[in-house]
Amino acid sequence: MIQISNLSKKDGETVVFSDLNYTFENACIYGLVGRNGAGKTTLLNILSNYDKNYTGVISIDRKKMNKVDYLDMPVAYAMDQPSFFNELTIYENLLLIASSRKIKKQEAFDKIERILDGLGLKKYENYSPLELSKGTMQRLNNACAMIQEEKITIFDEPFSGFDPVQMKLLENVIVEFHKKEKGIYIISSHDIECL
Repeated sequence: MIQISNLSKKDGETVVFSDLNYTFENACIYGLVGRNGAGKTTLLNILSNYDKNYTGVISIDRKKMNKVDYLDMPVAYAMDQPSFFNELTIYENLLLIASSRKIKKQEAFDKIERILDGLGLKKYENYSPLELSKGTMQRLNNACAMIQEEKITIFDEPFSGFDPVQMKLLENVIVEFHKKEKGIYIISSHDIECL
């Protein structure tokens, strides 16, 4: 469970949130919808502790996260601006992330195969991220979050650059993974039709 208590955030003199309170329950998928510039990415950065410049309290399973380093958070985050190791293949990027999260090798291989197949990335597994289209890079970005097996998985604009077929593929994979892992999934978009 994620609890947001009295969250306030300013960007210079601009108030992004003021006294926001909300609880994200376990084993649920949430859609976060708002226009461009509404503060969706800012909220997601705060929930992942990537942004600590706010007042209020963020708790995960009743433990305050305000002072926890973002690398130690139980959060997998597909940010809106993907970042990869371009000298590695897609497969190697995913394997590196799985290894960094201490996922057993055979389990990582199996999970990578499921993700690659589910997201239609199998034919690109030996490509460098630099060789990919925008939509395919976005699918890789989503795959990088899904491989991590965290309690909370956050997708910031995960459908960016997707055609309707890719949107359905991602939707199916998210639902499949959610059924198995029972975590909290938060998906942001400025387009309610995507959610």
